[in-house]
Amino acid sequence: MQKIAILAAPGFEETELIAPLDVLRRLGFDVLVAGVQSRQVTGTHHLTIQADTTLDKLDPAALDAVVLPGGVGSWVLRDTPEVIRLVQAVHASGKLVAAICAAPIALAKAGLLKGKRVTAYPAEAVDDDLKEAAAIITRHQDLVVDGNIITAKGPAIALLFGYAIGEYLGKDLMVAELKRQMCQPGT
Repeated sequence: MQKIAILAAPGFEETELIAPLDVLRRLGFDVLVAGVQSRQVTGTHHLTIQADTTLDKLDPAALDAVVLPGGVGSWVLRDTPEVIRLVQAVHASGKLVAAICAAPIALAKAGLLKGKRVTAYPAEAVDDDLKEAAAIITRHQDLVVDGNIITAKGPAIALLFGYAIGEYLGKDLMVAELKRQMCQPGT
């Protein structure tokens, strides 16, 4: 079973963690929520979750993907050396790295975005990090897949972000059926 880690940093955007988590578990992935600083993590809007594990217990070699929710926690992700090392290791092994909202700033810090097409939350503080990393910012797209990196704009795209991760990891037919079951518009 493919294993995915979703990193929960203090100040995470709740929708960007919960929606992809729900989608990916429904698709049958082994998904672990890993607290960056502790197992109990509080999001931007004061929802507190109990993570399955902590960042220090993750083995990058055992992961097929790592997912970074955005929100205020994006700066915690960017400024945590262990997050940067994990993201670099997963990416270097050719596996999927996905970030939504402001979280692509952590990928920028990890040195993964040079010449890559990305999207992110439209804010100057985010754009500054992405430009410094020589990323190609594509504001007209809500979700971008470039190689083994998926980026998305924000909370309104969280379900689509989860579906895109599932499709990237080979569950296209299951994603189509899940969209239908979840009453995705246009299905």
